Amino acid sequence: MIEVRLTREDANTEFAIVAEWLVADAEEVMQAQPVCVIETTKATVEVEAPGQGTLVHLFDVGAEVELGGVVGLIAETDAELKEARAHARPPLEAGPVGGTKATRKARELAQRHDIDLDAIDKRGFITTSDVEAVVLATSTGQTESKPASLLMNLDLSGVSLPESWVDAGSRGALDPAFLNSLREDPDFFRRLPSDEKCARYRAHGAIVGDGVGLGEDSLLITPALILEDGVQIGARAQVECAEAFCVGALTHIGPDLEVRCRRACIGANVHAGRSIRIGGGGHRDPRALVAVGDVAFLGDEIFVNACRPVIIGRETFITQRSMIVTHNIGHSVLEGYENRFAPVVVEDYAQVGLAAVIYAGCRVGKGAIVASNSYVVSDIPAGKLAIGVPARATGEARVRLSPERRVDLAHQLIDDFYELLTLSGHDPSWLTAESARCFALTTTLASGRVAFVEHLGGPDQLPEPSSEGDSVVLALSVETTLAPEGWTVLDLVGRELHGSGGSLADATREFCRKRGIRFTGAPWRYSGDLI
Repeated sequence: MIEVRLTREDANTEFAIVAEWLVADAEEVMQAQPVCVIETTKATVEVEAPGQGTLVHLFDVGAEVELGGVVGLIAETDAELKEARAHARPPLEAGPVGGTKATRKARELAQRHDIDLDAIDKRGFITTSDVEAVVLATSTGQTESKPASLLMNLDLSGVSLPESWVDAGSRGALDPAFLNSLREDPDFFRRLPSDEKCARYRAHGAIVGDGVGLGEDSLLITPALILEDGVQIGARAQVECAEAFCVGALTHIGPDLEVRCRRACIGANVHAGRSIRIGGGGHRDPRALVAVGDVAFLGDEIFVNACRPVIIGRETFITQRSMIVTHNIGHSVLEGYENRFAPVVVEDYAQVGLAAVIYAGCRVGKGAIVASNSYVVSDIPAGKLAIGVPARATGEARVRLSPERRVDLAHQLIDDFYELLTLSGHDPSWLTAESARCFALTTTLASGRVAFVEHLGGPDQLPEPSSEGDSVVLALSVETTLAPEGWTVLDLVGRELHGSGGSLADATREFCRKRGIRFTGAPWRYSGDLI
């Protein structure tokens, strides 16, 4: 009997909603085949089958299931199928609030902000994204007599907003007199060193974490400011937000940033390049709002026109010289010319190629890819590859990997890591091991062992850990969350890390990150010199 278990996507999430079953109950599944979609407070995630057999649903669509729990069973024999059916149970539904079903996190958020869930018109479970939209509307002066929120009733189901999205405007308020002094004599503040800028912002109400750096000649003018631990903003940054500017932990932004809009919230672990411009015509509009999810990438010289909301999800890639526009510039609408003002949404895990343009009112679906130099004038469905002028979906954004192909790719990963270390002058050496592909490394920067196994069921599959340094194992599936003694475990498919880590583990994690395998958990950034 094989368990289909919900892995934990982040440390702040305890429950998930079963949003969709991709394989019907009692149907055959292959290993690594996506079987269901779950929705957490941070993301919508496909869950893959850890083995081959007959799938049995343990929960119905809409059920709230604790992360780490088992949502389905895969029977490999008729006897196991009979046993699995005996385990099927009614859904663990979220408790009603005033007759309305909502996730636990949504109920907690609604209670904290005194939001009436019955007033949210949505079919199915209300999630944190739904409540966050109401909170945003309330915090910006939206009244009940104006039901259309400043988010223009956007569907946020495919987007994971940064945590600061709800807090923006309600925390980190600057003293008005200090804010006026920034406007009256900006050059004086620009010339201050980073530490003094941070100290002054803190002293006058802003939330500025440890290790924050503000580059030479940078200036942030906003009524509310939140810069979490480790934020780095490059030289000559010019931020002018009418309501709030918030940046999540360990986010790095290159030089020459320009932000002009009502409210901008950039998530944690975001990497943003140089000469990024957010603003343009209409940046004073009440709906000029920008949100960028955690672990996103914003390339050099991108331009985001924020006359209307621009919502960019978690782990998205908006690459160099791309443009997002929310309104056009043209002749009179009364003479027959188009006059469009509309928001743009780029859902989680989507990619926008070099010099691509996303036009007003468009939505790029979850996991979709827009090819370089394309012009998007209509919605791109989730998971599709779109190319051209105008851009049209021409195929799938990714291919379905067979179990054998996935193993081949994993072997290639560890071979590439070995080659990279060799070319960097570190002289690793292959080790002989019966059940693992393994090499050793001894340098002044890091020492230990790196191994790969297809499935990690226990420590008997691994060689002895290194007596000096740290030992790292990469696996396609991991049976337990407890790392074998002396080892750090990187679950390549579940994207989870188990164990205490070390210099070699950090370098391995960074190697994986650069190949698109980003492990969940708290914000993290590589600070070593091994690779």
